[in-house]
Amino acid sequence: MFQKGLPSALFLCFLFVSAVPDAPGQTPQEFYARGMQAVRQGKYQQALQELQRAVTLQPDYAKAHAALGTIYLQLKDFSTSEAALTLALRIDPNLLQAEANLAVLYTKTKRLDDAIRVYQNLVRRSPESLQVRLGIASAYQQAERFPEAIEAYLESLKRSPKHPAAMTNLASCYEAVEDEEQAVRYYNAALAVAPNLPMANGNLGAIYQARGELDKALPLLEMAIRQNPQFTAARYRLGLVLTKKREFQRAAAEYQRVIAQQRDHIGAYYNLAQALFRLKKREEGKRAMEAYRRLSEIAQEIDTRERATLMEPSSVTQQYRLGLVYAKYGKIDEAIAALQAALALDGDAHYALNSLARLYILQNIQLPDAVAYAEKAFRLSPVPQYLQTLALAHFRMGARESAIKAIRTAIEMEPENEAFQQTLAKIREANETTK
Repeated sequence: MFQKGLPSALFLCFLFVSAVPDAPGQTPQEFYARGMQAVRQGKYQQALQELQRAVTLQPDYAKAHAALGTIYLQLKDFSTSEAALTLALRIDPNLLQAEANLAVLYTKTKRLDDAIRVYQNLVRRSPESLQVRLGIASAYQQAERFPEAIEAYLESLKRSPKHPAAMTNLASCYEAVEDEEQAVRYYNAALAVAPNLPMANGNLGAIYQARGELDKALPLLEMAIRQNPQFTAARYRLGLVLTKKREFQRAAAEYQRVIAQQRDHIGAYYNLAQALFRLKKREEGKRAMEAYRRLSEIAQEIDTRERATLMEPSSVTQQYRLGLVYAKYGKIDEAIAALQAALALDGDAHYALNSLARLYILQNIQLPDAVAYAEKAFRLSPVPQYLQTLALAHFRMGARESAIKAIRTAIEMEPENEAFQQTLAKIREANETTK
């Protein structure tokens, strides 16, 4: 398996109403209706304005808060979305719209345990809902709980037997548990319904490539990248097929495209070098081989940290160092997971709290947590760098006065720190821009 299931099961649920007259709305319900009409037209900013008017007039208008949360989710403003959806459910715990989209939000922000918990409740409440079944299947799959994902996808297929994305994702889960025959079965079933599916073509082509069945693999991989030119893994597998077929010019071109899409693809550099050497392009081949060696050293550093963590799974320090190495090389999701693991072992590890807050700020996710972690880190160890993190978290959330207060305190503690001065200047500049 070289590409996990697509998040096709994730969905955004809006409750639409019929069109309303053009006269200005006066009641919360009219503002809500106008907001939903704007959503239908893709006018999200207008929709937000109308819905804000609705909740201003009626603060306990659960459906309006849910709609706001859904729009913010669509706009990837996850912290604002979560606040609105949570408020909607506090007002009306039976509002399926809000609960479903909260599960989507948790999945998108990699809070998979929370997503699964919400989906499990939704399954109990709406056992026949295809979208809920697909949602929990996707969450299980992303959490690498593959047996449960398989069961959930099979339940989805009972409700929609010809659902190509469900069959494709199910096949991918079977690959994960090394049941290759079932994987081939469901990839083929998906392609019988939707012959152009990139993932099904690419993953099935990869299986045939690994088996050495090159003539079967070639058209599948070509179709996958024709339908999705950014499907890097399929492109790499195509290069391997072409290399085996001794089509070195085409293979080299594919490896170069892989590298353009993923600069740290070690295998692409190695195989590109081999293809270039076959084509008598020695200098280009040497450069590719040098890049391969450099990336191999990076991979070795990561592998060393991963092995250390396996040797000492209860070591906060090892989890923390692993997180730093992942972050150093841009593996942000892995870095977040490692730092979360460190904090699960010791919630008072102030260095891990600060580092995780920084990553949340960088990714613009879970900003309330970033604020809480930076505050706790400073309480545990009052170093000014933690105040800078707190200032950045407040700033990203729009709380600029709090941000200025935090960074000024950091400057008082360490007046010569240029980074603190730059953070203060950045916040002030933003304030001037929005005046």
